[in-house]
Amino acid sequence: MRLLCILLPIVGLVAADPTVYFKEEFNDGDGWKSRWVESTKGDNLGKFVLSAGKFYGDAEKSKGLQTSEDARFYGISSKFEPFSNEGKTLVVQFTVKHEQNIDCGGGYVKLFDCSLDQTQMHGESP
Repeated sequence: MRLLCILLPIVGLVAADPTVYFKEEFNDGDGWKSRWVESTKGDNLGKFVLSAGKFYGDAEKSKGLQTSEDARFYGISSKFEPFSNEGKTLVVQFTVKHEQNIDCGGGYVKLFDCSLDQTQMHGESP
């Protein structure tokens, strides 16, 4: 029975056929600026900066987008090639590091269709 418990997870890994449709590691300095578009829709917009933040394991490998001002609105998006996951499960994964308490705010990820005007993206964009 012990062999069976080990064999099944290995078989499961071999049988999986994952496809990565989009991956961003922010490991090329300011290169992210050519792949990401900040929204200009609305008032009180803040700017994103590339940073490892206040705490990290490896300063270079831990870099990501950071909001640079308190009490601002932020919106940013990046396009990827159109795809269909018909008949397959789609998994969206991202990491957020909150370095301070959030009194009023939030963060979320949305997937849009290909017609999105990235500069006009806002919280109510369909």
